[in-house]
Amino acid sequence: MQHSKSFSSIDPRTGAERRRFPGATPADLDRALAGAAAAFPDWSGFDPAPRVALLRRIAEELTARRGELVAVAEAETGLPEPRLGGEVDRTALQLAQFARMIERGDHFDAVIDPETPVAPDVRRVNVPLGPVAVFAAGNFPFAFSVAGTDTAAALAAGCPVIVKGHPSHPETAELVASLVRSAVAATGAPSGVFHLLQMSDLDVARKLVYAPEITAVAFTGSPAAGRAIFDLAAARPRPIPVYAEMGSLNPVFVLPGSLATAPESLADGYTDSLTSSNGQLCTKPGVIFVPIGEAGDRFVARAAERLDGRPPGIMLNASMRDRLAAGAAEVAARPGVHLLAGGTAPDGTGFSFPASLVEADLSTFLADPVLSEERFGPFGVVVRYGDPAELTATAFDGHLTGTIHCGAGDGETARRLAGELTAKAGRVVWNGWPTGVAVTDAMHHGGPYPATTNAAATSVGTNGIARFLRPVAYQNSPQDQLPPPLSDANPLRIRRKVAGETTAEAIITTERADAARGAVLLPALPGTPEPTPETARVLEEVPGYLGVPFVSPIFQALAGYPDYLAPAWERFKPVIGSPEFRKAAAGLGVPVGLLPRREESLADAGADLRIYTATFHRLLPELLLLASCWYRGLTVGAGAAAEPAADPGPRGIPPEALTITPDGGTPDDELARVYEEIRTLHDHPRVLSYYRAIGTRPGFLPQVWKRLEPIARSAEYSLAYQQVLAKAAAAAAGLPVPVVGTAHADDVRAILALFRLRLIPSLLFDTAVVLALVGEDAAIVTAS
Repeated sequence: MQHSKSFSSIDPRTGAERRRFPGATPADLDRALAGAAAAFPDWSGFDPAPRVALLRRIAEELTARRGELVAVAEAETGLPEPRLGGEVDRTALQLAQFARMIERGDHFDAVIDPETPVAPDVRRVNVPLGPVAVFAAGNFPFAFSVAGTDTAAALAAGCPVIVKGHPSHPETAELVASLVRSAVAATGAPSGVFHLLQMSDLDVARKLVYAPEITAVAFTGSPAAGRAIFDLAAARPRPIPVYAEMGSLNPVFVLPGSLATAPESLADGYTDSLTSSNGQLCTKPGVIFVPIGEAGDRFVARAAERLDGRPPGIMLNASMRDRLAAGAAEVAARPGVHLLAGGTAPDGTGFSFPASLVEADLSTFLADPVLSEERFGPFGVVVRYGDPAELTATAFDGHLTGTIHCGAGDGETARRLAGELTAKAGRVVWNGWPTGVAVTDAMHHGGPYPATTNAAATSVGTNGIARFLRPVAYQNSPQDQLPPPLSDANPLRIRRKVAGETTAEAIITTERADAARGAVLLPALPGTPEPTPETARVLEEVPGYLGVPFVSPIFQALAGYPDYLAPAWERFKPVIGSPEFRKAAAGLGVPVGLLPRREESLADAGADLRIYTATFHRLLPELLLLASCWYRGLTVGAGAAAEPAADPGPRGIPPEALTITPDGGTPDDELARVYEEIRTLHDHPRVLSYYRAIGTRPGFLPQVWKRLEPIARSAEYSLAYQQVLAKAAAAAAGLPVPVVGTAHADDVRAILALFRLRLIPSLLFDTAVVLALVGEDAAIVTAS
């Protein structure tokens, strides 16, 4: 029988034992490893939907039980309730951010380089590594622990996770793990995607790192432990990456100009940062350089005064307190160092320690490496300097952050220090403080060794997912053998880099040489052809069936291919009048939240333009659905789900409808600029008749475009655009489609794709915005 080493949960405020926990055994580890390995094939699939569901469910569970989680963590860590409540919120936010990221497909980093005369077709996508071991941090019971950023990133990447809980807060870890397991069950994820192993026994932890099933390790903690894990992983028969975040001194340079007005206020900011979470943060400003002189003296005096007036804070555990006491005493005893505030011995009950500050001059600091070692806790070193030219960051090892406070006259020194810090730190902070790491896409929480074992990796922000992915390239792969993110059809609707251009559209050309020249090459619309008797009849019928007084440009473009247009129209015109078609088209609306408020300056647009825009807008959802159905008939080749009902006949043309004929003249410079911006933004091969028509009113289109352009460039617009395309494709899959053979299938497919992917959706959104701006809300087809 295998025995485990038990350990206790301790209240750091009193030092009293709360509860005993049995440590994980090698058998527990074996079960976790087997479960993770079994779960990986399903969990690592290319469809992000299951992972999105799990991440969001965990976030919801954390939020719902926030009060209970905070109460348990406060008793185990001594951290204050506001800090812990904010940390729960941050943990839920991290999970939600990763969910949004993989839902968009950004983590795939899909790149397609079509074949050229000198290179093969190569396509690259990221895939998950495999089961990941996460070592929870002691100072963040939520954000860097059981369901923290490392776990969230690994699960989002498609990697099962085995968490080694931190012995400083086992009750909190157990509670969070129960929430994660509940979310796993509720969402139907494989049970092996998550395991928590509680232990203080290092033997089992070493076996976890050495297990062949584990493909990467994420760690937050001390340099000694991080380096030990790194060395162990490197010694495996198959070495694996270790992403260890091991602390930092985070130097702060206060230049003379920054003290010119309010040195006391700056000192307040420093002491707040130094003592945040009782100094138990890896971004704590451990050393600060302050100029000699009256302003610097005021800064130092104010900092010492504030720290002396602060009651001793609670350290997370006894070992942290003892290491800080030993380290503080060692620094204070060095030649040339004197104590400014606090002390070097534990103070009070439990694991408390006073906030302390020591001072040395620049030459003493540079000559004594002991002064540049991190002391984890509320302890700081003030270094006084005379000439700013003597300041340097080149002597430092790698750090997570470096901070510069500067003002008038400091530009040259600040510029030099920034260059030096860029080589030494993962984040350079200007006129602020390094604590309080923002959870954003752009954040980089890492740095050169010894701050981390991998300076390119971050443990905060969505880029942290890259640690648990690896790229795979497919060369000259058949379409049916490509993973979904790389197929021409782009079924996941993700953004990809195709021939150097980022696009979410499918590749619709069948010519590799054409695809090599652009992201999605679509031909320019053909000129107006001389209609055959068959196409002339179709073009004459179209307005009555569509209920508008004009022929849509999509029919005009297809008129050059009578062998397709005529039979497709005969096959499909009964469907256009069916309730199923009209209901499906009505669902292809514009989200209400995307629409702007009425613009009074545009209210006098004129009844003709209002009616024209409203008529055009009502037509667009039907045209989008029609183009999607016809395109599906050509690309998928599916037959009709059911024969359409009898032809209901034309709907008739609404009497209020109005045809506006573009003037066809040369636009003035301002209008020409607007036309070019519209064409560039939507990648239209030409400006369609709608824009030319409203351009006949001098000054109106430029005013509209001034309001419309920022909306059309927004992320919300892009997301809604992709959603309406997905809805149209889904609706087309449930309707009959005209499967028509044609000798010009590639040309017809390209024309349909042009309208379906680009022209109709952008015009649908743009006309809705125009109608909102001129106050015609009742005419807008919208979706909630």
